[in-house]
Amino acid sequence: MRSLRLAACAAAAVMLSGCAGVNLSVDNLLAAPKLTNEQSEIHEALINAVGSNITLKYPRNGDNRSAYVVADIDDEETDEAIVFYEYSGTDGAEDGLRVNLLDRNENGEWYSVKEIAGAGTEIDKVILTKVSGVSGTCILVGYQTMTGEEKTLEIYSYKGGEFTRIGTDNYSVLEAIDLNSDGTNELVTIRKSTNAETGQVTAKASLLEMKNGEITAGQSIDMCDNVASYVRARAARVSDGRTALYVDSLNADGSLQTELIYYRYSALQNPMSLRGEKLLPLCTRPSGYYSVDIDGDGVIEIPSTRVMLGYESALPEDQLLMTSWTVYEDFYELTPKYSGYYSVPDGFTMIFPSRWTDMVTVKKDSATGETVFYKYEGDINAEMTELMRIAVKAKPDSQDYIYDGYQVVRTVGQLDYLVKLPTDRREQLILTIDEVANNFYVVPT
Repeated sequence: MRSLRLAACAAAAVMLSGCAGVNLSVDNLLAAPKLTNEQSEIHEALINAVGSNITLKYPRNGDNRSAYVVADIDDEETDEAIVFYEYSGTDGAEDGLRVNLLDRNENGEWYSVKEIAGAGTEIDKVILTKVSGVSGTCILVGYQTMTGEEKTLEIYSYKGGEFTRIGTDNYSVLEAIDLNSDGTNELVTIRKSTNAETGQVTAKASLLEMKNGEITAGQSIDMCDNVASYVRARAARVSDGRTALYVDSLNADGSLQTELIYYRYSALQNPMSLRGEKLLPLCTRPSGYYSVDIDGDGVIEIPSTRVMLGYESALPEDQLLMTSWTVYEDFYELTPKYSGYYSVPDGFTMIFPSRWTDMVTVKKDSATGETVFYKYEGDINAEMTELMRIAVKAKPDSQDYIYDGYQVVRTVGQLDYLVKLPTDRREQLILTIDEVANNFYVVPT
């Protein structure tokens, strides 16, 4: 399948930042100067078909975040456009979310093929992919309502000029990834079920396929049964190179844990479910500590936490934590890769070099909000030798800090991450700026 091209709307910058609730009418979009000729033609064709009293709807998750997705759906020479919107006028049109497919006629002009009512009030994600049992590219749209975790999957097909709904199902997690390395994506879902007699909630991950016009679950694997909700799923590699789906979930007590779904010995596996007694304690941590590829090598690191030096007797809400970033290795092992301090609010982690092990602690400067690293000598409240401090500032405010001896160690967007090192370097625990740079990571969101 050709690489997909997203048709960015006039407010693309806002849309891509996750502001899915912004209301933009097609009239406003038509007036936007940045639209290409093709995009303007699509807008005009949509208005001609459904009227101008519509509000575009943006997917909240996934790779396709535009209300307009332009791609080759039917494997012909030209692209099609898929548009998501709801009616906002009072012209008698039925309320609700809509998906509309537009194509070109023999003169190259855009026209609306068909409008189909969606299955929710918001769009979770849009995936264009092959589905086992269906020829051609399918349009997968996940819908959600404002309440409830369970979402609705609808699969659409466009063949021979007919735009139709060919299947529907429910899910908590939906991803299309090539788990078995055969060059095509598998459709992976996680679904919960509740035992009517006991009330126990269980979940399974399954590979979906179409058979005789129905969505069916193929291979399945049990998920852990202590999950309250699934909050994040990302495809990446495990350390041996295989593709896996990393799923972060919230437990009833508010803690986070990670499960893995991957393909091994021609079957799905979830090591956290198979060896939960061993692995779950190693990958359960406080809320906010998501699994993420911090160093950009394609392998996701799973965080675990312990109390920082000097905070052992502090109240839980006053404790700072050390974070170990672990990677999954075959035969049910989570192996530590890095260890250091992770500032969740500021979005960075400072990995401790080996000479800092069991020698350094961290405090927050209540006056400045900076993170300060100290040589620990047995009492967190005693005077300690300062080794380094980190400030996170908007770029316009950074110059004052640079004048004061801070150095920019990383810049992401409009944020500068600044480090100040003591001028007296007699303390061997004080790092060089190169050591700081080599051990400092901005954690992707």
